[in-house]
Formats: sequence, structure tokens, C-alpha cells
Amino acid sequence: MVHALEKIHTLLKPDGILLDIHPTNEPAALAVRLREQLIPAGWIHESDDYVEYEWADEALQRSVDTGRFKLERTGTFDFIWHADSMADLRIYLAEEWKDASIDDVTAMRIEELLKLPVQDKEILVSEAIRIARYRRT
Repeated sequence: MVHALEKIHTLLKPDGILLDIHPTNEPAALAVRLREQLIPAGWIHESDDYVEYEWADEALQRSVDTGRFKLERTGTFDFIWHADSMADLRIYLAEEWKDASIDDVTAMRIEELLKLPVQDKEILVSEAIRIARYRRT
């Protein structure tokens, strides 16, 4: 990440803007939506405890500390994605988020909720995302 930030610094025009968007180190929340009702179900666990997001924050802070960039603004938002079944969610995680897992108790809770006789239902995954604007100095 540090090398990438050094490269970006050389590519940006003086006074150019860097937008950084990456997940926070908070576990992604799982919920089941049954029509308008949202039922919390648990969290996605990462085998590395989301450490790569802390490393990204540290690299960005070093770039500020060394004077390459100035932090102008920061915030967070929730990115929510949807799955129709536990099978679909597990396939997605296996392909796209290899160090993620869902414990058996949470998976069983989600499966039981999805068995309820409700037509409009889905699994929601909510990730807290950090967004920040930096100016090249």
C-alpha cells in the first residue's frame, strides 16, 4: 500500500485529489429481511481479523505524516449487499472473500428465518466503509 501511495503521489497533478474507499475493521453484519422486518442474525468473521484495513489506514496516515497528502475529509457509510440463500452467500464468500466465514449458529439461525412462510425475504450483509479525501501536497 505504501508503494501504491508513493506512485499515486507522483501521478497526481499538484493539488490533485486522492479518494480512498475501503472497509473498516468492523465485522460485516448479517441480517434477514422478512418483508419490511429486519432481523439481526450475526456477523461475518475474517480469519485475519480485518487487519488489512488497519494496514491501509496506517499507510495513509504515514503518507499524511510525511507530507505527501493532507487529509481533507473523512466519513463512513454502510454498503449493503443481498443474497437469496445461505448457499448463494457461501458461494460468493468462497469466490470473492476467501478469508471470511460464518459460524454454524449464525448459519442455522439464518436458515431457520428463511424457512418462514414469507414470500419477500433475503439475507443482507452490511459492511461499514470508510471514505476519505486527500489532497496532494
